[in-house]
Amino acid sequence: MEAINKLELHYYFDDDSHDIDAITRNKCEAELLAIISEVATLLDIKTRLISEIPLEGGFKDKWKALGENSQQLQVILMAVGLVTTIYFTYDPEGDARTKELEQLQIQELKMKLQQINSSDNINDLAKVTAKKLSKNLKITKRKSNFYTHLNNDPKVKSISISALDNKDNPFSQEKIIDRRAFREFILSTNKLRAEEDDNAQIELISPVLKDGNYKWKGIYKDQTISFNMHDQKFKESIFIDGLNFHAGTSINCVLRINRELDEIGEVKIKGYSVPTVIEVLDGQSPHETPQGKAHRHAKSMYDKQRDMFV
Repeated sequence: MEAINKLELHYYFDDDSHDIDAITRNKCEAELLAIISEVATLLDIKTRLISEIPLEGGFKDKWKALGENSQQLQVILMAVGLVTTIYFTYDPEGDARTKELEQLQIQELKMKLQQINSSDNINDLAKVTAKKLSKNLKITKRKSNFYTHLNNDPKVKSISISALDNKDNPFSQEKIIDRRAFREFILSTNKLRAEEDDNAQIELISPVLKDGNYKWKGIYKDQTISFNMHDQKFKESIFIDGLNFHAGTSINCVLRINRELDEIGEVKIKGYSVPTVIEVLDGQSPHETPQGKAHRHAKSMYDKQRDMFV
């Protein structure tokens, strides 16, 4: 027999009515179900959701979560309730070391959930799970969408999201989010911090040999890209020193990759730029640029300082 737990989304209104705008409801449901799906996928837990009849009391949407393990379902639904209604302060992009640690922690959570039993503290495990998964960009974006839809409907005064057992008893105390707090969960921008490859190699296809704001073309990691050349000293060396390019000429450089989130939380590349050319490779010995030498020295000093505090 499949274990059953439930999740309830309770809309509170500023009047005594029990109806809700259909578009608001459908959009909010889509975002919340996407969060549940993402959490279940990240934790490798199979579950399917079934809608129940909406209830009054403001307006209540309720879904049954079906799966093989009741404790696993409780953790997922409680974690979804927490991650959607508690504001976590964090840097969603962190540095590479932090990201690696977070991935290891999620792997530990997955192993713990595979071995979960009735003696485990479900509430504590759900809190840890929510905190770790709150840093997921897809969950962050879906949560932002959810509260954006709520904020656009003036009738919604507040909401709560509760995990329930099969008899509709809540696993924890209901947490109500007032309308004034909706904006705290909404992303102010979809732009992400630019990612940098400080040892990128680009084979030049069409360098720009004319002064002006034109895009260059090259092959980076077997993909053709267009990019802005922002290294002014390198551009000057083309026009003043007569730097020549040949078929197969490449540059080693710092490549800045501009990114942003789309509507479902996927990271999309919006453009490339090169702030520093480190060296030019034209089939002979690499020719290091003065700015490239300065960049390498600065990076070496920075890495040494970081290692001192690790």
